[in-house]
Amino acid sequence: MKKFEWESEIERKKQKFYLVSFALAASIHIFISFFGLGTEKSSEFHVISSFLFYAIVFYLGLQKKFWAEFIIKFFVWLNVFLLFVIAAVKILELLL
Repeated sequence: MKKFEWESEIERKKQKFYLVSFALAASIHIFISFFGLGTEKSSEFHVISSFLFYAIVFYLGLQKKFWAEFIIKFFVWLNVFLLFVIAAVKILELLL
């Protein structure tokens, strides 16, 4: 099936959104792990291994590997879900 130009443009924007969201979420995760915000400080091995994992998945996502794109989409939607859960808990704390 032939794709129209606007369909490929929408697909490209969607991929860019997921990649930027993944990079932002991964950066926040590494920052929190490195400085130990909210918990005790993580080991250097944890920070370095997390960085390498996110870098490899991001690189393979740029190469449009199916499983890397799946991991990126899963990670982004998981973070969105967790953000809503955290917001709901904070709202319930304020109400009670």
